[in-house]
Amino acid sequence: MRLKPPSAPLSKRVRRHPVGCLALAAALGLVFLFVGFRLGRPGFRPATHGVMEVGGLFQKALSVPAGWLGDLWRSYVDLRDVRVENAALRSEIERLREEVNRYREAMIANVRLQRLLDLRGSLEAPTLAARVVAVDVAPWVATVTVDRGASQGVAPGMAVLAGAGVAGQVVDTAPHFSRVLLLTDYNSAADAFVQRSRARGVLKGTGEVGLCRLEYVEKGADVQVGDVVVTSGLDQIYPKGLLLGRVTAVEPGTAEDLFQEVTVRPAADFRHLEEVLIVLRTGGGVD
Repeated sequence: MRLKPPSAPLSKRVRRHPVGCLALAAALGLVFLFVGFRLGRPGFRPATHGVMEVGGLFQKALSVPAGWLGDLWRSYVDLRDVRVENAALRSEIERLREEVNRYREAMIANVRLQRLLDLRGSLEAPTLAARVVAVDVAPWVATVTVDRGASQGVAPGMAVLAGAGVAGQVVDTAPHFSRVLLLTDYNSAADAFVQRSRARGVLKGTGEVGLCRLEYVEKGADVQVGDVVVTSGLDQIYPKGLLLGRVTAVEPGTAEDLFQEVTVRPAADFRHLEEVLIVLRTGGGVD
C-alpha cells in the first residue's frame, strides 16, 4: 500500500500556479457579484458598492484624457482662427498704410502744383509744365533732366521756374527731354537787382547746393541781410521780376575792393526739385 505525500501549503501552491489562482479568484468574484446583484441581499451590497466605486473611478480616469483632448482641440481651433484673423488684420493695416502714403503724396504734390499754377498766372509768356526725371550726381555739375523737349517747343536759353522762384535755364534739348542748368552751377549767371534798393548785380552759382553770390554790386550800394533779389530781365533769358532768392550775408570788403560780397540763398529748393515750369520764350516780364 502506497502512502500519498502530504499536500503542500496553500502559499506554496499559489506561488507555483499564480495565473491559475488569479483566474479562480476572478471567477469566484464574478459569481459572487452576479449572485449579489440578482438576489439583492443586504450582505452583498458592499460588493455592489465596491464595483460601482471601481467603475466610477475607471470612468473618471477615462474621461480626464477625453476632456483634456477636447480642450486642446478647442484651443488649437481658436488659435488657428486668431492667426487667420491676425494675418487679415496685418494685410489690412499694410493696405491702409499704402493708401495713407498715396494720399499724403497727393497732398504734397497738390501744394507744389498749386505754387506752379500761381506762378504761371503771374507770367505774361506761355509756359509748359515738366517733371524732373534725372539729376546729375557730379559735385561740380548742377543740372537736371526734364521730360519735355524740342517736340514740345522747348529750346536752349528758356527760363525754368520752380514753385518758389527761378530754377535755371535750358541748355540742351532732345526731341522729348531737356537739360536744365541750375542757378547754383558754376556756369550759371542771371542779371539781377535788389528789390528794395534796386542795387544791381549778377547772380552766379558757387557749385554748392543752396548757395549763390550776387557779384558786381557797387561798394556803396544799399544791400542788407533779408533783402529780396529778383531778375532784371536784361539778360534776355529770365523775365523781369522773378524771385531769385534772399540775401543771407553782406561783406563790404577792403578799401581796395570795388564791389561788395553778397551771399544769396536761392528761393528754389534744389534738393527736392520734382516739377518745373518752362517759359516758352526768353525775355518778357512778370505781371
